[in-house]
Amino acid sequence: MREWNGIPAAPGYAVGPVRHLHRVIVRVQRRSVTPDEVSQERDRFAAAVDVARRELTSLRDKLARQLGPDEAAIIESQLLMLEDELVWDATLSRIRTQLVNAEAAFARSIGDLVMQFNGIREDSLRERIADLRDLEDRVLRAFAPQETPAAAWPEPAILAATDLTPSETAALDHDRVLGFVTDEGGSTGHVAILARSLGIPAVCGLGGAAMGLVEGSLAAVDGNVGRVISDPDRQTHDRFQLLKQEQIKVSRKLDYLRDLPAVTPDGHRVRLVANIELPVELDEALARGAEGIGLLRTEYLYFQHRDIPSENEQVATYTRVLQRMAGRPVVMRTLDVGGDKVSDYLGAKREYNPFLGWRGIRFSLSNRGLFKTQIRAMYRAGTSGEALIMFPMITGVEELRTTLEVCAEARHELEREGHPFRDDLPLGIMVETPAAAAVADLLARECDFFSIGSNDLIQYTLAMDRGNRRVAYLYRPLHPAVLRTLRRIVDAAHAAGIWVGLCGEMGSETRLAEVLLGLDLDEISMHSAALPKIKQVIRWTDLAEARRVVAHLLDLPTADEADAWLAAYVAARKAARDPEVRPA
Repeated sequence: MREWNGIPAAPGYAVGPVRHLHRVIVRVQRRSVTPDEVSQERDRFAAAVDVARRELTSLRDKLARQLGPDEAAIIESQLLMLEDELVWDATLSRIRTQLVNAEAAFARSIGDLVMQFNGIREDSLRERIADLRDLEDRVLRAFAPQETPAAAWPEPAILAATDLTPSETAALDHDRVLGFVTDEGGSTGHVAILARSLGIPAVCGLGGAAMGLVEGSLAAVDGNVGRVISDPDRQTHDRFQLLKQEQIKVSRKLDYLRDLPAVTPDGHRVRLVANIELPVELDEALARGAEGIGLLRTEYLYFQHRDIPSENEQVATYTRVLQRMAGRPVVMRTLDVGGDKVSDYLGAKREYNPFLGWRGIRFSLSNRGLFKTQIRAMYRAGTSGEALIMFPMITGVEELRTTLEVCAEARHELEREGHPFRDDLPLGIMVETPAAAAVADLLARECDFFSIGSNDLIQYTLAMDRGNRRVAYLYRPLHPAVLRTLRRIVDAAHAAGIWVGLCGEMGSETRLAEVLLGLDLDEISMHSAALPKIKQVIRWTDLAEARRVVAHLLDLPTADEADAWLAAYVAARKAARDPEVRPA
């Protein structure tokens, strides 16, 4: 028996035999063509694209039948890529100007896009490489059709792969897949989203361990924490089977929470909302009981086709989200791009220290026209629902005032041009730097709400790069400096009469639910899958009790002591409660 830790991509437990997904590698031979053959190569490319389009359309329709139109949109995005000028026009141009065969021209065009995405630090954007490689493989196969090994087996199994593409995931017989384990990928890719929608436990980023599992051997998968165990003994096997059954029971028992508010026994209410990146995630958020969207990341809209979306395109996207949320609030964060999310066409360049560089609101204010276009689109879409606008990486009042000036200019322009828009959208900021925390009282006087970006706030406060494995151990949400900073931010917001939420990873940790409640947060935004459990904890916990927890933690001098005390406290509470989940 051996254990590996990876990235938890889809929650749940599974145990069963391992089956490998073996992929036939398509090798591209570059060859020269004569000017007279250019037309023939262009026709070959068009024919291959047509084959790929038919295959993708079939997969999209299959997903739409199984899961609904939003999940099918994952495949739809690849169909759109086929028509994108950076794929289509670039390929045709290479055939004509470089006099090369269609396969080589297409592969080079995809390769150029992959190189651009490779410079992006944020997983949710970097993982779009999988979509491009998936599309590349499908089109290249269409040039020379060949038999692809079927991913089928006689009994349900754990699927192990180097990585899974969205179309491979869609084509699987999901009734025979107990779980996914992959060497690459993460929690924000399309495959992870599909796995969560299908209810299949998944662990990604195993770095070679997935394909190292012996085919036919037993494996146990814990998608909640990202753990994989090979050759589990009988005790471990039985425990995972029991955990799987218990999770199914608990999930069903927690279904009653979906339409209930997150209200403590002593009457204090907290809004529980979801973080999303793609419209495809809206249905899961609503199914889990989200009262709104606490963080709508807008970066993917810019990176999806590798060009700057027009104002009307942005209006259409934001409007769809607001309409789907049917009156629930949606906090739209403006473009958060910079040195860690490199995009040449936006003018952002790779930097030596991207997290301290030209990013967030700094980038937007330096590209005022692009920024104003996004603000205009948000104001226009605001007529379709309860929209709020949030600005990232604010460090002081000067930046905030300049940002609000851009918003005022956008409103005046829209009014002058006669566009329908909502002029009273609440304007808030992400508090994610020590500077913003230090002057939170000043910032709170000039905006409508705060949302604490705990991921960046923790790394900046503790002077550690959360992407650097050598210092990852320093990432401690219960470090005294972090807790005291959170306390200061919340107090400053409330003193100024504005609400304050949190939208970082802390919001998804069940063990921290009492802590966030005790800090007096008005809103907690999290991964959709975490919503039922966080809501359950809040409905079990008096506000007064949660405040006592925070007071005790604030008195502890080290993160180790805080973690140990909270673990003991949570364990004691669980032991004191009836293990059955019952409505209050």
